[in-house]
Amino acid sequence: MHSPVLMFQSSRFEIVADEDKLTNPGIYGLRLAEWMAHELPTHGFRALGEVIPEDFAWCVPVEAEDCELYVACTRAEEGWQAYVFADCGLIERLAGRDPRATVVAQLYTAVRSILEEAPGITYLHIQ
Repeated sequence: MHSPVLMFQSSRFEIVADEDKLTNPGIYGLRLAEWMAHELPTHGFRALGEVIPEDFAWCVPVEAEDCELYVACTRAEEGWQAYVFADCGLIERLAGRDPRATVVAQLYTAVRSILEEAPGITYLHIQ
């Protein structure tokens, strides 16, 4: 389960040389993910450890009960992107204890607020 994608423009996040060797060619977002991990506590969330390179984005693991919660950060032709996704075990879902919708919505609201309040972020919109 994932949130809508937040698209925006910014020149504040540099692309680190060869960072896409840890993801896929052309998949950038390390500095955006590191910045997001730093900003999350100001909105009530705590990043867990280092950001993680995945084949589709740089991901910020976020503390959550009963599920794995992440902010995905990447660069697209149209600009930067961020979205929230969560996964929980099959047993929780079968037992009717699927917390994903709630935690994704809460973290998405925080990520959107972080981007809206940050200097240097422009043309923020939902894709």
